[in-house]
Amino acid sequence: MCGIGGVSLKAGNVSVELLEQMNLAQIHRGPDGSGVFSHGGTGLAHVRLSIIDIEGGAQPFNNEGLHLVANGEVYNFHALQEALTERDVSLQSASDCEPILHLYREHGASVSKQLQGMYAFALFDEATETLVLARDPFGIKPLYYAETEQGVAFASEPAVLTKVGWIEPAANSQAWGNYFNRHYVGGRQTMFKGIERVLPGEVLVIRAGEIVERLHFPAELPAAEASGWFGDKKSQAQEVPAMAQFDELFDESVRLHLQADVPYAAYLSGGVDSSALVQKMSAATDELHTFTIVFESNSVADERGNARALTTALNASHETISFGENDFWRFLPLMMTRMDDLTCDYASLPVLKLSELASQHVKVVLCGEGGDEILAGYGRYRTSIWDRLRSKRFRRGGDASHFSDLFKGDIASWREPDLSTPPGLTAIQAKQYLDIQDWLPCDLLTKLDRCTMAYGLEGRVPFLDGALAAYCFGLPDGLKIQGRTGKYLLKKWLSQAQSAINPWEKKKGFTVPVREWLEKKRDTLATRLVGHDGLVDIVHMTEFAKLFDAPFGKREGQIVFNLLCYSLWFDVHIKGQELQKL
Repeated sequence: MCGIGGVSLKAGNVSVELLEQMNLAQIHRGPDGSGVFSHGGTGLAHVRLSIIDIEGGAQPFNNEGLHLVANGEVYNFHALQEALTERDVSLQSASDCEPILHLYREHGASVSKQLQGMYAFALFDEATETLVLARDPFGIKPLYYAETEQGVAFASEPAVLTKVGWIEPAANSQAWGNYFNRHYVGGRQTMFKGIERVLPGEVLVIRAGEIVERLHFPAELPAAEASGWFGDKKSQAQEVPAMAQFDELFDESVRLHLQADVPYAAYLSGGVDSSALVQKMSAATDELHTFTIVFESNSVADERGNARALTTALNASHETISFGENDFWRFLPLMMTRMDDLTCDYASLPVLKLSELASQHVKVVLCGEGGDEILAGYGRYRTSIWDRLRSKRFRRGGDASHFSDLFKGDIASWREPDLSTPPGLTAIQAKQYLDIQDWLPCDLLTKLDRCTMAYGLEGRVPFLDGALAAYCFGLPDGLKIQGRTGKYLLKKWLSQAQSAINPWEKKKGFTVPVREWLEKKRDTLATRLVGHDGLVDIVHMTEFAKLFDAPFGKREGQIVFNLLCYSLWFDVHIKGQELQKL
């Protein structure tokens, strides 16, 4: 994993000092090395976390007028290398990313269609003075850009663009409704005014500081061939061959994701996704290491028993650490410093502590993100079944919609936007598709990227392998949901593969006792937040102060946490302050 950055100017020559400043601003993403390239008005910057070809994989890659910086892993690189070698292409390294450079000669801006993996890259072609930016189809790896009168600048993290002075740091008021209702900012926009995301699967073609073309190569997510419901005879007949095909694809995905020249491990929550992942990893490696976190509270689920039972059965090296109230206040400032693409997903806090620990032992961790989305694990997907029966569209409001007297403007009246879905999808698939396009890359994968990269650690997500995800998404509804059970096929597979745990238990989720810990500092929070200069244009302060007059309810606790996170983000990324433990 790495950090990339660069510029394309409308006029003049790029400053090498600017490129070096970009590297310095995201050095935590690549502590093992750095490099820059400049040619006229175009520059590329790269900081490296060395995972594959440790000795020879330094970037930028340069070859006969083509120049590349990349962040991520190309998992089919062995096949690509072999194919290039057969065509007498001379490779400079054994890096998984170098093939991109040579494949561009054949495929141009659509080169990303040849890649299997997680990536964001920038490629400059001297012959045509063209800069190409691309992001993988699921948006596993981040990429941001800002267009100004000077041209276009890009980086792996949006704060890089403000830190180097490319764009003045300012909050994007158009994103407030999105964030305060959903805990994250979806779509192309970010909380920084003037900084946008390269969308999942998108390719930007840039010449002389202007975006001249946008291409889109989304994840291939097919409609279900024949949608059986609730364990009907058709879905039952498909169960055995479907499980065999799933096992084969899952096996191949995990094998590819274990490619590394450095030690690796897995995050194990004790839930179905991470347990299935660890079970499959056990068959592919002789040394299996896992890390689990538990909470010092009686008010949230504790799945350490499942994790311990599984790792004991697999004879894995397993470490459990606790997360308590002091950890909450210690890691919150770090969370909002690293979470420059603002989310207030409280699961980031324990993942930060896990990453702090894991980075002392390994450089790669495999994680279960994506399992719920491709196999329909969330309860809202089961709600979609009943909406279909009642012929009603599934909608949900947001956190701020319950506080119409608190928020200024249109924030409280916000509703989840209508996003288009391809034709032919079932009701369940439609919800899966929207989450895969928005919630997954803009919240869950952003969380994983920032929490692991904060400690120079690479996070990998085998459930989002292209072939595996497409197969699972295209399964009949009845193989994903049966009655009140989601992820049916995965649970059935795990129950047959491992008897030490019970995958049919009710989903507990990864919940942090936020309200409990906020409540203990209610007076301190009131002093900090009421009158905060980052919130004066967002909330009515008189109404806001009333929230602190009584113990927090569930909704009050969540909205206070949202506002607290925003205030911390504002202090760090707009005002330029350095946060201390709260």
